Amino acid sequence: MQMYRGHTRIAVALLLACAGGASVASAASPSFVAADPAVRPQAQAALGVQRAQRAHYPAFFQRAYARYPDLPRGVLEAIAYNETGWNHVAPSDAAGHRHMPAAWGVMGLYHGEGFADQVAEGARLLGVPASLVMRDPETNILAAAALLDRASKENRAIGEPSAQADRPETMGAVLARYVGYGPGAGRIYTYARQSFAYGVLTALQRGVAGNGIAVPARALKLERAFSGSQLRMLRAPALRMDAGQDSIETDAAPAAAGKATTATANATLAGDFGEAIWNPASSSNYSTASNAMTAVIMHTMEGSYAGAISWFQNPSAQVSAHYLIRKSDGQITQMVREYHQAWHAKYHNYYTIGIEHDGYASDAGNWSSAMVNASARLTTSICARRGVNCASAWQGPGYDTWHVVPDSVRVKGHGMLTQNENRYDPGKYFPWSSYYALINGGNPGPGPGPGDGKFWIDTFANAPGYGSPTSTAQTGTLNAGTNYVFCKAWGREIRNGTAFNHWWLKTDLDVGPAGQWVSAYYLSRWGNDEAKDNSGAVIPDCAAPPPPATGKYWVDTYANASGYASPTSTAATGTLNAGTNYVFCKSWGRQVGSGSSFNHWWLRTDLDVGPAGQWVSAYYLSRWGNDEAKDNSGTVIPNC
Repeated sequence: MQMYRGHTRIAVALLLACAGGASVASAASPSFVAADPAVRPQAQAALGVQRAQRAHYPAFFQRAYARYPDLPRGVLEAIAYNETGWNHVAPSDAAGHRHMPAAWGVMGLYHGEGFADQVAEGARLLGVPASLVMRDPETNILAAAALLDRASKENRAIGEPSAQADRPETMGAVLARYVGYGPGAGRIYTYARQSFAYGVLTALQRGVAGNGIAVPARALKLERAFSGSQLRMLRAPALRMDAGQDSIETDAAPAAAGKATTATANATLAGDFGEAIWNPASSSNYSTASNAMTAVIMHTMEGSYAGAISWFQNPSAQVSAHYLIRKSDGQITQMVREYHQAWHAKYHNYYTIGIEHDGYASDAGNWSSAMVNASARLTTSICARRGVNCASAWQGPGYDTWHVVPDSVRVKGHGMLTQNENRYDPGKYFPWSSYYALINGGNPGPGPGPGDGKFWIDTFANAPGYGSPTSTAQTGTLNAGTNYVFCKAWGREIRNGTAFNHWWLKTDLDVGPAGQWVSAYYLSRWGNDEAKDNSGAVIPDCAAPPPPATGKYWVDTYANASGYASPTSTAATGTLNAGTNYVFCKSWGRQVGSGSSFNHWWLRTDLDVGPAGQWVSAYYLSRWGNDEAKDNSGTVIPNC
């Protein structure tokens, strides 16, 4: 899809300020894939214009906080980043029919067309014309602040969490009420609203700085913004959603901080591509007629990832795509099975697979490394599974007008198709030459090369290198993007807020010597104390780790767990509180479960309330799935 021009959104990236011991990450200049050489000077010029425009926004945000002092500072900046990338967006007059309701201004406010009329409501609250909300950046920011303040007051009136300036965690429920996805009800609509709130608070937790964007990092605990069940859904490595039944099920254990950790076996039950979250569009928005699946079409959403999910599940939308990809981390959602016809390319739906990318076609900084690499993995998989010729893909340049290319090009843009005159997405800044290399023998690959001992990973920011996993003397830098590593070892903690990692990866630095170490904290796709490659395979240890000196294995539990005297007992003897706990060993026993989740393993531990040497079910482990019993590092807990 493509509707707008003149916007720039840059993906999140973080740099680490290392001062020894546990380090704290700070917001830094985001990383994105450069445009093709032919248009690179134009991209740089566009970014310069946007930096100049953004220079005025911080003052506008501060005036909004002065007018609405209950709003936590940073939340407005994070909304703007999540929705428009700090760009003052406006629909293009030449866009024709749209695949999503239009968004307006820095804050991406909707103006009806199937979503809420935030523009009109914001104007009414401020006592100004709607046209001023649409056209003036400061008024647009004030309108969003007024709407957010109103949502907070509505929550307070019914006893739900409301805005508190010193507690950004209170904004989870407020953001879910604020977002303009319309009056739809049910589990899937609720999930879309929570997903929006989660994206905003995640940006606020990490902070963003670069190209004129300044989202201040705030210390906050997502566990206080969302319930445990909500977080498990938002962090789930794979979801199965059924729009007809309005149901959402998790396929496996929760992941950390929204980083996708789809287990291929589980995800395949739900969709076609192992990494994708299965989140089907409304059956009114696609056709079950067969799809020849002989070409792949690139789109931009012209909006946000969560908004597109919500809209494609709206029966009145009459549009859909097979896949959606999130800019911040490359998370992939599948909404239509590949063998069905998504409604994304007019008369070309019967043979094409459509991939929607977060953001705007005219955004010179839209193409984050995480999103481009995820898209390339997906397209490579489609080529392998469906017989599409990846070698025929368009190699550039991109265009900002409708430009038809030969039918023999089987991987191309929406604006390169006949009878799609009002489209030019994914736009002239899409990195076609880099993309071509990625899907034709370049990386990211599915895992280690044949016999070369390398494991391919994506990193979301430049990572400092060190001589050992415990060293604090930096020896160089591993650049953001796709890199190889050899093995992992346990070392000092790298942390930012609730995100952390103790694993270190041996690699060859881009700047500095070979055989150095970088923290697994920088992995784009995985969570706390995880170290896996892009295919989901656990990176092997560099040497067999010694057994824990204390015989204790540290685990996270997501809820208070009842303790018992044996793995078969039904008489509770006490409680192990939710959080990080130690256990000694495991034993098979009676099943504990809920719905499709279950576990037969029992863990011996010392209870928080009750005697030592008791047993709790591994069902309560936060990070693992059915009949798994591992500690936080992924080590299998030994049998008693």
